[in-house]
Amino acid sequence: MNRQISFSKKVGRRLCLSVFLLGWFGVPASFGQHCPHGRIDLAKLAAGMEETKDPNVILRSAAVAGPSVVSVLRRISKPGMPLDTVPGAAQVSLAKLDDEKAMAELNEELNGKYIYRDLWVAIPKLLFVDNGKSIAILLKFLNAHPDPIIVSFEIDNPHDLRHGLIAALADMVEYADDRAYGKHPRSTEEWEESWKHGEATPIPLSLTIDSQNPYLECLCRKIEFGFPMAMIDLAATGDPRVVPILLKLKTIGYPNEGYAGSRAPYVWVRHDYLETSLAKWGDAEEFAILEQALQINQTSILKLQVIGGKKAMAALLESNTNPNYGMYNQALFKSLSEMVQDPPLPGNADPTVENLHKWRDWWAKNKDTARFVYPAPYEWDEENSAGRVCIWG
Repeated sequence: MNRQISFSKKVGRRLCLSVFLLGWFGVPASFGQHCPHGRIDLAKLAAGMEETKDPNVILRSAAVAGPSVVSVLRRISKPGMPLDTVPGAAQVSLAKLDDEKAMAELNEELNGKYIYRDLWVAIPKLLFVDNGKSIAILLKFLNAHPDPIIVSFEIDNPHDLRHGLIAALADMVEYADDRAYGKHPRSTEEWEESWKHGEATPIPLSLTIDSQNPYLECLCRKIEFGFPMAMIDLAATGDPRVVPILLKLKTIGYPNEGYAGSRAPYVWVRHDYLETSLAKWGDAEEFAILEQALQINQTSILKLQVIGGKKAMAALLESNTNPNYGMYNQALFKSLSEMVQDPPLPGNADPTVENLHKWRDWWAKNKDTARFVYPAPYEWDEENSAGRVCIWG
């Protein structure tokens, strides 16, 4: 017999589980949520966690300090609370840090007596935890409900929640077999059958790095906690040990989609951060992709600004783009003015062909002597970010 769950809601056609930053209400980044090159000021970090109303402050702080803030998280955590609340974020952070009590709570929320009441709360939290235990709990739920779970946000748009959950799992784990595309599930039924018979074991994302460098370890934790701008900071270290991590991330999720857990200042998907990070590191193929994309959209302007330096500047000023495209020139001039000291024009210069020629003439004369301005670590930009975990129906 098919088990149906009908939710009468007028908005939303998919199970889209969101975590929106409340940065304008929260504690500013200055209280120490950045990955430090030295010791962490735990007292200052803990004080900010106790005072904040922003769930992402909790997630970010837990990523930075790791097990050192478990006691603080336990004081804040409450079971049954959504991920986009401070208590819910604390519970999820504890679970990601292998706290057994938090994992038991999440298991009860999904597979316990009051399963349907907490379905919408438990699933996004378990997906966010993304470790072996949380994946096992989600698979237990799928195995316990072999029939479709029909959810209806609108009368004419019912869908099987299980399908969305399987797709979300496939997008977030390291192993996902697919003959046609190398990574993605062929269908809900094939994924389910594969997992049921042990033919495919989902492996949670793990970015552990063989390093005694706390800064690198912290950046890896931040990526695991869903802060993708840390990828760019990881690449900016120039440490060769980060390359296998970036390449591993490149294989996870859906290329040009993969929006799960993203909380960052630009409307980019996970693929965008990886592309930019690898190009910043020095991957010639990824850099060439950005150069080619200049002909198509303005996003590559910002990506090349993030990369910075002579090669990026040359790509921007020597590209064969339409010089009469005012909107493109406006974005270009803003980025160019922030990439060098003493630019020939301000960032708000009129986006005219004449001003584009002025930039190109300046570059021809100064390319070998220009003093470049490189972006500071991008972690602080997370204060203006927003994220979500979506289970597509």
